[in-house]
Amino acid sequence: MFYACVRRICRLCSFLIEYAVYLFRPETKLSINVKTANPAFFNTNDTPGLEDLFVRLFPRGVQEKSSQADKFTAHIFNLLGSGDRKLSKEGVSYQPIDWHLDFKSGYRWNKNTFFRFIRYRRLKGVDIKVPWELSRFQHLIILGQAYLITKDNRYADEFRNQITDWTENNRVGFGVNWACTMDVAIRAANWLVALEYFKDSGSLDADFCQIFYSSLYDHAVFIRHHLECGPPKTNHYLSDITGLFFISLYCPFFKESESWKEFCRGELEREIIHQVYEDGCSFEASTSYHRLALELFFYSALLAQRSGISFSPAYQARLKKMFEFSLYCIKPNGKIPQIGDNDNGRFLIFSHRAVLDQTYLLSLAAIFFKDADFKLERFPFDEEAFWVFGREGYDAWEQITCRTTELTSKAFPNAGWYIMRHKDDYCFISCGPNGQDGNGGHAHNDKLSFELMMGGEDIIVDPGTYVYTPYPEDRQQFRSTCYHNTICIENREQNDY
Repeated sequence: MFYACVRRICRLCSFLIEYAVYLFRPETKLSINVKTANPAFFNTNDTPGLEDLFVRLFPRGVQEKSSQADKFTAHIFNLLGSGDRKLSKEGVSYQPIDWHLDFKSGYRWNKNTFFRFIRYRRLKGVDIKVPWELSRFQHLIILGQAYLITKDNRYADEFRNQITDWTENNRVGFGVNWACTMDVAIRAANWLVALEYFKDSGSLDADFCQIFYSSLYDHAVFIRHHLECGPPKTNHYLSDITGLFFISLYCPFFKESESWKEFCRGELEREIIHQVYEDGCSFEASTSYHRLALELFFYSALLAQRSGISFSPAYQARLKKMFEFSLYCIKPNGKIPQIGDNDNGRFLIFSHRAVLDQTYLLSLAAIFFKDADFKLERFPFDEEAFWVFGREGYDAWEQITCRTTELTSKAFPNAGWYIMRHKDDYCFISCGPNGQDGNGGHAHNDKLSFELMMGGEDIIVDPGTYVYTPYPEDRQQFRSTCYHNTICIENREQNDY
């Protein structure tokens, strides 16, 4: 008891010292031209007429992008299944967004609260993931695509205004949007990728560049000093190092970028072995978190490749194994079985789709690995691959022949996931270990549970996840043994929560 009290006191003292450091830290001011950012993740100079190719391949795409971008410009968002909600007041000019609000419950976190003291787990009905999701800024890429297609400068102005608004209302280290390093990292990466679409817009003046890169530098320093190291290291840590890796490659002019780059590359090499089994499955025990981890590892590899950096053959081999699991996991209707937790988690979103639709991964894999095994006749060239690889990617896709053999049953023994398949009949059986090195994490009590599809129609499915923090009792029900398609004996749980 005595030693526990001492540890708590020491921890509180360290938090107070850290609070003082953030409270009195000088404001970061960096004067950097947006055109010096390096390298280009999305090559806007791919070839002339890229917009025409988009229209030809995706005829409804222009209207859809413009419609989505118009909503974001009006500050209308659909977050975590909320339905469309307007998050600012009406006005002729730009109106600030409330970045600290859980609009579902009406609860607002104080933007001046030090991030270490943000509380949310015991707030009944309050969902901290709502402001976190908004501040990931994953909608900016859609804004950029709409600008590239239409050349409507409203979208570039909105990009500038939202980031300026956010930086003015989210001082480094204070408020809800610094409470989770993972979200800090995802936000930084999405800012950088989205910027590629607006470089030539004329809306990004010197004042904005100072705000943008000064904040990015603050993001990087924050990430490096607040890595979510576990134990165990999970998708949070993976997101942290991926976001920092993106900053180091896009912004070589930061004095620490070289050391950040080498650190993150080494950690990515280690984590793909630690967090991904030999059979290619994520150790999170969740099919949805497998997708998140795959995006993080894949986009890191792709950005590195475009920067003249290579990962080891072991990294590349494990990455391909991850795609192979997705190939077999995706059901005949293009969706995945929902095993374990699912919070819609993505890294970079180049097109909106149903939550369980992961067919875009197959287009990415076919082009990246130049492998016909990933090109299935039933799933055409995906829009996400268009935005990631451009015209060259589409030309490469056209040169790849479709897979000649049908997908068959497949075992993934390390994860304990088994897939039985014959044409449009499909069964996914879950009987693996608890996730995250036995910690549980995003696993459910679903051993021997299954999803069944017959003739392309779902017959038996997993009930899902519910929500993470607002209603803990209901969340536990959705994780419980009795909520899954398996045997429950005397109402006992397979594992502790």
